Amino acid sequence: MAFNRDLNLKKPMVEDYSYSLEEAFNKGKNETRDRYRAMLFMYQNQLEAITAKHDEEREVYRVQGKLELLKELFKKDARRKEKNKLKTELVLAKEKMDGVKIPYVDWFNFSFCVVLATNIGIYLLVL
Repeated sequence: MAFNRDLNLKKPMVEDYSYSLEEAFNKGKNETRDRYRAMLFMYQNQLEAITAKHDEEREVYRVQGKLELLKELFKKDARRKEKNKLKTELVLAKEKMDGVKIPYVDWFNFSFCVVLATNIGIYLLVL
């Protein structure tokens, strides 16, 4: 009889799942919603970092294109000041680009999920 008494005192099912089916369902629904919100938040942070990195890369390529154009249009000493200005601007743009870090998110750690981005919205499919 001590065995039955121990089971009644601990109530492991009640602690994990609640007393009723509705409470258990709502608890699971809330936990699932919170989990997917966290995953979407991490995806949003990663997307913002990728966008920032892309903007900095565009700036670097813009300055590099200007330098190449100057080299072709004006040979050697014609526009030395502008060339030096663009070189310093290129160095600054590369430093800004290197400063942008993209967070790594291991999506397979969460389970097999697919994030679809369309013009209507973002959808998360869990397989």
